Amino acid sequence: MQITLEVDKCIGSGSCEMLAPEVFEVGEDGLAELLDATPGSEMESKCRAAEESCPTQAISVEV
Repeated sequence: MQITLEVDKCIGSGSCEMLAPEVFEVGEDGLAELLDATPGSEMESKCRAAEESCPTQAISVEV
């Protein structure tokens, strides 16, 4: 699985970190950071939830 985060679209809502803290973290600048761009398949449901919850569609998940 490949996760892409378009930081320039991020508004720092934090929903991604709340739903998949193993993959996303909100940094000191208030914007999301990608901790793991290629998480295992066991993280797919959490990553999909983060993708769907992102208000600016900054996250994409490809399997």
